[in-house]
Amino acid sequence: MGSALNCITMINIQAAQQQYISEWHDDFVKYIGGILGVIELMENHPSATDEDKRGFNQIKKLLYGREALEIEHSLAVADVRQEVLDKIEKLNKDLVDMAIEHLSTEALVKEFLKKLSYYQIEQNKRLAEIRLNELQILK
Repeated sequence: MGSALNCITMINIQAAQQQYISEWHDDFVKYIGGILGVIELMENHPSATDEDKRGFNQIKKLLYGREALEIEHSLAVADVRQEVLDKIEKLNKDLVDMAIEHLSTEALVKEFLKKLSYYQIEQNKRLAEIRLNELQILK
């Protein structure tokens, strides 16, 4: 009887794992698409300067780049390792750095926004690690 319960538990864990990773993949794709959509709107805004457009192009290169594609692929094939979480963290921090670099404001404000954004990124990573460990997914 114990082995039947173990089998049912494993099936439930596997289904939860698959659902979590599938939703995570879909959310990642929507996240990238959402940022690209906002960039497109901002690039076409009449007040967008050439400097703004250069910044937007840098961000687009990052979002279409190798690391973003590797993350998307890893999530698509459910290959979730600590390395994937680290890549997501790096991608998000790079996005913050690029966006803040092109802000027209004082250095102190930029540093505050950067630290605040980094803190949120790191919290999100910790929460993902906890959830992945709970679901026995993290490799």
